[in-house]
Parts: sequence; structure tokens; C-alpha cells
Amino acid sequence: MKKIGVLLVAAMMAVACQTEKTGFVDTEELLTEYAELKDAKERFTKENDEIMADLELKIKAYQIKEDLFRKNGPSMSRKKQEQQYNELGAEAQQLQQERQARIGKLQVESQEVIDSLITKVKTKVKDYGKANGYSYIYGSNDAGSVLFGKEELDLTKTILKEMNDNYTTKE
Repeated sequence: MKKIGVLLVAAMMAVACQTEKTGFVDTEELLTEYAELKDAKERFTKENDEIMADLELKIKAYQIKEDLFRKNGPSMSRKKQEQQYNELGAEAQQLQQERQARIGKLQVESQEVIDSLITKVKTKVKDYGKANGYSYIYGSNDAGSVLFGKEELDLTKTILKEMNDNYTTKE
């Protein structure tokens, strides 16, 4: 009977000693401070600005034609007015389609890159957890999945540093 009691106490102590290693990361900070993601966002912002600048020149050229039509239209024949009106309408439509196509393509491309980088961040957190013996790593964000965590359990800076140290700019 004593042996069973000792084994029972030993088993209870073993279970009590098995604590889960946990930590958390501030997911918003990981995503905003990750250098590769910052670079990608900066690149796409620059590309968007270039597209808009290029289109702005075309829009200004169109507006000059439109202004000339408004100014000279009353002195034109009815047929010439209709022809110019139709040409301006077609050009305006073409400009709108070009804008939508170029911006749409950029949005799709940027979303694919950002999604890929978010997956990379998630994979890094998982790999870090496995390599360092964590049972759980929680994500902290504005939605409130972790409302409080001890500072020593916050792995954000450690993981972010590793990710940024491993990232080399591709210039």
C-alpha cells in the first residue's frame, strides 16, 4: 500500500512539474517593423506614385483637349462637334480603363507579396517556438487575443531581430 501511495505522490509531482512553456508576440509590431515587409510596402507605394504621375500627364493632355473643345465647340459644325465629343469620350474611357488595369495589377501583385511575407512571419514564429521548446506562442493585437502578458514572455523583439538580421535588401 505504501508503494502505491509513493507512486501516486510521485506521479502527481511529475504532473505538477510539467509546466507549459508559453510566450507571446505583438503581431502588429512584427508586421510593421519587419524590414522586408517595410521595403515591399515602400516599393509598391513608389510604383503606385509612378503610375499616378504617368497617368496625370495623360489626364492633363486630355483636359487640354477637352477645354479646347468647350472653347471652340460652338463654332464647329454639328457633325464635327459630335465627332470630337465621341473622340473625347473614347479617350476618357481609355484613360479610365488604363488606370484601373495598372492600379489593379499593382494591387494584386502587392497583395500576393504581402500575403507571402505574412506567411513567412507566421512560419518564423512557429519555427522559433519549436526550436526553443515552446508549447504555445500567442499573438497579441488590437483584437485582444492576449490582453496581458509578462514582459519576459514577450518574444516580439527577439523574433523581429532574428527576422531582420536574416533579411538582406535586394538592391
